[in-house]
Amino acid sequence: MKLLNKITLWFIGIVFLVTPITMVISRNNIKKHLDQAEVERMKEVNDRVAQQLRAGEKPDHYTHGRPIEISLLPGALPEEKVTVTKDNYVAEDLGHKECRITVNSYYEIGAQHYKISSFNYVIKSEEIFKGMLGTVVWKMLLMIAAVSITARFLSRKIFSSLRRTMKAIHSFDLKQKNKLQLPQTSTTEFKELNAFLTKMTDKAMEDYAAVKEFSENASHELQTPLAVIRSKIELLSETNIDGVQAALIGDMQNAIEKLSHINRSLILLTKLENQEFKATESLKFCRVTKDVIATYEDWIIMREIRLTTNLDKNVPLNIHPALAEMLINNLLSNAIRHNRDGGQIDVVLTHREFCISNTGLPPQSPTCELFQRFKKSNQSNDSIGLGLAIVKQICEVNGYAIDYTYAEGWHNIHVYFFKEDQPIVMNGEALTTADMLTD
Repeated sequence: MKLLNKITLWFIGIVFLVTPITMVISRNNIKKHLDQAEVERMKEVNDRVAQQLRAGEKPDHYTHGRPIEISLLPGALPEEKVTVTKDNYVAEDLGHKECRITVNSYYEIGAQHYKISSFNYVIKSEEIFKGMLGTVVWKMLLMIAAVSITARFLSRKIFSSLRRTMKAIHSFDLKQKNKLQLPQTSTTEFKELNAFLTKMTDKAMEDYAAVKEFSENASHELQTPLAVIRSKIELLSETNIDGVQAALIGDMQNAIEKLSHINRSLILLTKLENQEFKATESLKFCRVTKDVIATYEDWIIMREIRLTTNLDKNVPLNIHPALAEMLINNLLSNAIRHNRDGGQIDVVLTHREFCISNTGLPPQSPTCELFQRFKKSNQSNDSIGLGLAIVKQICEVNGYAIDYTYAEGWHNIHVYFFKEDQPIVMNGEALTTADMLTD
């Protein structure tokens, strides 16, 4: 949900919460002031009648038609000179509830004690509430409309700089070597955000340049001494040596080849993390798969492995050709290396996935850990433990999902050609990676 919508809903929620509370408070205050005003008025009426009695006048012309009662008290005056009573009852003739306020005033006039009572019917709380309800409803609707409309106008002015900042971030690319240009703003929080983003992107560009320079230097500087050592060992192997020395030289050559392979793999992983492989056009993944399989035919025949393929002919993918070849190379070489003589390999390619399954011994580590660098199923084999790490990185760069399982003597690696949270429609149903992993 957008920030503006969240703020709007927050204000609307406050309106719905505060308005009923304020309505109840207003009703009570209005009722209190109306009752108090009526009580004061009836007190003045009682005092006026008492003044006429003291003057010896008959109050008939004043009390005529007014709800006033005058009565003599046989005893002493009560301590409270004025008492107020409120009665709620149902009027039989009207058929609804009435609220009556009675004000009793006590006076001593001459040698006699008088009780003068005035009463009147006042507005009930329910009537006040009903009268306010319509106004409050209209008020809430107008406030909601005003908040919703004005929020849109304000967002164009206040959040315009934030939208321009987000657009600039989306278009920012480390490899372009251009600093992030952010719009000017007068909002303090956005100024701090822009300053932080500028600082972080500048630091990221410096780190990226340093890592790229290191990988390039490492590739060049390490290959040179490795080539020198390799050539010296070849010269040494041509001299008069015995069997033990030949075996040692062979071990040294294997170690150098392995070190060279590790160096190339680590540099490749660095380039993948820096996203230096951009797909400019789609390629037919089935053709690449066939080409890679053809290069491994001799090794497959030598191991007496039975290979079965089921490849869809038209599977175009937006992936760099070198990455596609490396992906299949690493998966197929692993399937051959970790297979048993006379085993089996199944290669399946569809529009939704690429799957390689091979027979072999069960892994000694959890399959999810084998995608980590230098993590091998069997630590004693000649693998360097970077093949699946490279495959995992290639999948992440291209937005693919990958899964490795072992069941009933079969190693199964699935590469799904979509992101983990992106559904794909199959037979009219939307499926996700989690759905496919449970098939």
